[in-house]
Amino acid sequence: MFGTVVFLSCIGLSLCGVANNTEYCDPKPLPLPTVFPPPTGRSGDWRLVGSLDMLDYKNQRCPSTWKPYLTKKACGRISSPGCSSVIVSTGSGAFRQICGRVRAFQWGTTDGFAAYATPKPVTIDGPYVDGISITYYDEGKRQHVFTYAAGLMEQYNPAYYPAATCPCAGGAQPPLFVRSTDYYCESGNPDSSYYVNQIFCDPLWDGKECRYDEESCCTPPNQPWFCKDLFKRVASDLEIRICSDEAFDNEDIAVESYELYVR
Repeated sequence: MFGTVVFLSCIGLSLCGVANNTEYCDPKPLPLPTVFPPPTGRSGDWRLVGSLDMLDYKNQRCPSTWKPYLTKKACGRISSPGCSSVIVSTGSGAFRQICGRVRAFQWGTTDGFAAYATPKPVTIDGPYVDGISITYYDEGKRQHVFTYAAGLMEQYNPAYYPAATCPCAGGAQPPLFVRSTDYYCESGNPDSSYYVNQIFCDPLWDGKECRYDEESCCTPPNQPWFCKDLFKRVASDLEIRICSDEAFDNEDIAVESYELYVR
């Protein structure tokens, strides 16, 4: 999957420099890394532009726009409800590809993409997911890179808000601006009921411990790593947001670490 990237839709055909016809939607992919993390340090190769490792507690602190957790060496939202963002500077050089990873834990009753399934309007600028949203800006608008969603529980239970489980477990599907290859979803809650004021010890999006109805959530290779080809060069900072549509005393994402690379 990550040797080369093949995109299944023709969204943004203008980036390909071809006519709006699916017959010609065949932009040439650039090779993406098969070894993670991607190599750094060579001219024209991957650049590490942002990282956080709260296990290095002697040298690391939560960004000022995130709050520290006392129960884990991790960071959570300040906005409640809503998104709390960190801007990751990419420097002066333009880039075309982005790779990264996030390690985090579920707090309380995160609902995956269920916010998008409700009648209220949901856009990329708001908490369309209970999880992590990675974006950049182009022509003054947020553009989606990747989403890490946290489902309510691993077991699909019609009696407990079934839309809140991960899509792979029968829950709500992501909004259209989140393509099927551009997100991971997992729950840390192995039960068939939900719990508030509790942090679950199962790390999210690591390709492990997807039990019960969530087994297929662990099938995408290379989790927690993602890579994305933008098909054009951009000069923009990246934004990593912790999002949820409810208060943080009910649900949150506790981020332990992340890395973001561009080239």
